[in-house]
Amino acid sequence: MGLSGNFVRHAPLSLLYTSIEVIEAGYGVELLDNRLHLQDWKEVLAQKLADPSLLAVGVSVMTGKPILNAIEVSEFAKEKRPDLPVIWGGPHPTFYPETPFTFTPACDYVISGYGSKPLALLTQALAQGTRPDQIAGLYLKQDGQLRSWPPAKQFEYINYKKIPYHLIPDYGRYGQLEDMGFIFSMYSVYGCPYKCTFCSTPAALQGYARKWERVDVVEVVDHIQFLVDRYQASYIYFIDDDSFVNLQHVESIIDEISRRGLKVRLGFRGARINEIKKMSDDFLSKLANAGTNILHIGAESGSNQMLELFKKNCTVEDIIECNQKLARHKEITAGYNFIVGIPGETLTDLKQTRDLILRLIEDNPRAIIFTPNRFRPLPGTELFDYASANWKFTPPSSVGQWVEVEVEGNYRAPWETQETREFCNLLVLGSYFIDQKIFKVTSGKNAMYRILRLFSWAYSPFSNLRFRRGWYQFYWEFFFYQKAPLLLRLLSK
Repeated sequence: MGLSGNFVRHAPLSLLYTSIEVIEAGYGVELLDNRLHLQDWKEVLAQKLADPSLLAVGVSVMTGKPILNAIEVSEFAKEKRPDLPVIWGGPHPTFYPETPFTFTPACDYVISGYGSKPLALLTQALAQGTRPDQIAGLYLKQDGQLRSWPPAKQFEYINYKKIPYHLIPDYGRYGQLEDMGFIFSMYSVYGCPYKCTFCSTPAALQGYARKWERVDVVEVVDHIQFLVDRYQASYIYFIDDDSFVNLQHVESIIDEISRRGLKVRLGFRGARINEIKKMSDDFLSKLANAGTNILHIGAESGSNQMLELFKKNCTVEDIIECNQKLARHKEITAGYNFIVGIPGETLTDLKQTRDLILRLIEDNPRAIIFTPNRFRPLPGTELFDYASANWKFTPPSSVGQWVEVEVEGNYRAPWETQETREFCNLLVLGSYFIDQKIFKVTSGKNAMYRILRLFSWAYSPFSNLRFRRGWYQFYWEFFFYQKAPLLLRLLSK
């Protein structure tokens, strides 16, 4: 999860969703979140592996350094129980389903895409001792050959009443920053109708009859009320790819939340500039009054050339205008996402992104700049084809290369020059300090945050001077930034 994973740890909703149909079929499921057991996960896993009724071990895998942990977990499980099949799923296997078999011989099966139904069918086959066959999204090795069946081209609809929230015994171990409340993620819509050229969603939705569908308003609010009543949820985080495709749908949800008197705060992960342009001040006030305290907004770049390449349906001027509108609503924090390291992106483009970041903070002092994402081409996206055609891009070919594919990693894309790479480093590390976010989102309640606030107070003036002047050369601090996740894990013990 990189450095940010030390500040935000949400409950593993994907594992709960994946377990639904397995449980409905009558099988038991136990979860092990290694983020909660950094030092003793082997002991905990060994206890679970001792159960003679166990049918399989599933591992959810993200690209980057989590691959190393997935390999270690898989090989440990095989060492203890050679008879048990190991199944990989999650973001990395969804887009690169053939790679896990090259990472480790301990991987027996891969599920690409939605996992609930495929995992149930695979579990049933394993329980019956039959050969898995015709399971959508399943990859396996058979007689030395890779066999697979395409994932289903439809959304995985989830009835909230079937989500096995009970599999997590203590939600108090999850949260973000110093927030001591119970945070729950959920969906209010499925999919996204837009076609951003870097985004995984249009690639994943290829072949779907519908690219975007609403969850019924009453069902969304029933779900919220269930979480409030049963688990004392204090914060609902909508993890939709795009929540605001239909503003009336969102307004109906917040109206129903207000009508029921549900006292929860709200956060929205997906908001586009072209949608915020359509939001009236009355709409934003209603969002705030319903408890909304943050919108995650895809600004992406300060270069109109890059925005056009991304198909963002907006300009830099639109971003500035929307930010000024949001500045009038102080209850709502505007959190901006950017993406850097794009094929064809020049040093001038990157400096324009830096300039936009500075303008956003100047116009809206409460705004937050999230750590810019480094672009990595995903199969099926337009930019993957663009990078392949113009820069002969091929995905990493070894475990060592794959684990560097993250923000703090050392993976080098063929289109990056030394200058653009170093300026990207400046934007990534500088984003932690340029908006003074540590002072906006924490109060220093525990030792780790007191230390971080002190460090930020001391280092910010120099970092911000670097950022504003564009001094990206001799960026020795970035080396220590790459080591920061390990240090923070030690501080948080």
